Amino acid sequence: MKRRIKFDHVAKIEGHASLITDLESGEINRARFKTLEGSRFIEGILVGRNYQEAPLITARICGVCPVVHNLGSILAIEDAMKVKVSEKTVVLRKLMMWGQFIQSHSLHLYFLTLPDYFKMQNSLKLLKDFPEETKQALEIRAFGNKLIEVIGGRSIHPMNSAVGGFMKNPDERELRLLLKQIDPLLKIGAKITGIFNSLKYPKFSRRTEFISLTHKNEYPIYQGTLTSTIDKSITKERFIKEVEEEYSNWQRIKKTKLYGKIYMVGALARLNVNRNLLKPKAKALLKASGIEFPSYNTFHNILGQMIETVNGLEECKTLINQYLKMKGSCLVKKYEIKAGVGIGVIEAPRGTLFHVYEIDKLGFLKNVNIITPTAQFVNNLEEDIKAFLPDIHNVSSQASRRKIKMLVRAYDPCMTCATH
Repeated sequence: MKRRIKFDHVAKIEGHASLITDLESGEINRARFKTLEGSRFIEGILVGRNYQEAPLITARICGVCPVVHNLGSILAIEDAMKVKVSEKTVVLRKLMMWGQFIQSHSLHLYFLTLPDYFKMQNSLKLLKDFPEETKQALEIRAFGNKLIEVIGGRSIHPMNSAVGGFMKNPDERELRLLLKQIDPLLKIGAKITGIFNSLKYPKFSRRTEFISLTHKNEYPIYQGTLTSTIDKSITKERFIKEVEEEYSNWQRIKKTKLYGKIYMVGALARLNVNRNLLKPKAKALLKASGIEFPSYNTFHNILGQMIETVNGLEECKTLINQYLKMKGSCLVKKYEIKAGVGIGVIEAPRGTLFHVYEIDKLGFLKNVNIITPTAQFVNNLEEDIKAFLPDIHNVSSQASRRKIKMLVRAYDPCMTCATH
């Protein structure tokens, strides 16, 4: 007997999506996570434009994580034209990235996923029942937004970052004010992490491949080498050559496979690869969770985001102090416009992001390919749903439907990025 279960709208994610599952003889034989967003053809819009327009346009792909598209675009251009930037510029870019992670994770964790674990349909009830914790979560998010604003010129769609450096130096007084906020925010972060450590995550495990950047000296979100839990020798060039982008007549996302296999990116992937590179407080909080790694429970992606938020605050403290002691300039340096192909790889809050550009000798874009985290993990999400549903006896019940939506939200999908 065939049966279809449909979720017309999965709420509390970035963008709009539906979920369709087909059951036959009690078994799931198909799960489809379908975007309801319209395609915007950003890649096509960029072709023929001057390279300097790309970072500004791609930042508009998403209002939640514009920094990663802005910097991913810049890295691709710098790779194509062999532009080298100062270490001071790198420090500022890392600070912008951690500001992006902190604000994005805080929004998703506290206001979109945590209500599920208290069986709250309305996130506003969280504000009523936990007013102090809600205020503190907002303080952490405000810090991330302010950090992006001070460095990038504004908190959404930064204008100050550019190929070769920054258009102007940040106000050091503002950076020092932000520095003073970090220690109190770390105490708040530890407290909120305690809440996430105490949650009863659904028991679930499905082995998969995890891919992320890695680095020998730091928890990598801006720089590093591409690696996976299966094929540790992968390079960004090899990845772009081997990755398959799948098109379908019903889905507006270009879903990906690597060597014909599905994989996962995101906070859980980064922890599975890089957990030993966490800062001390974040590492201690992860140990306190009692979770064994590597973890194949997708619900632990939520805890991973919380750990990364604390780690980001620690990193910001180190980086701001480092920047304030550095000599030299972070302003745009002179470089030569030249033809080339460049790959920008960067970690977005939701996983590894790729910008691939071909530029001609006059600096105009000939080809553009953007591979977003959501497009990469949708296949894995659908397989997780198929594996998770058999454990739910009455799929039609309100409790079971809530758990399925919890699994989707654990991924933190961004549909506007996926339909760029």
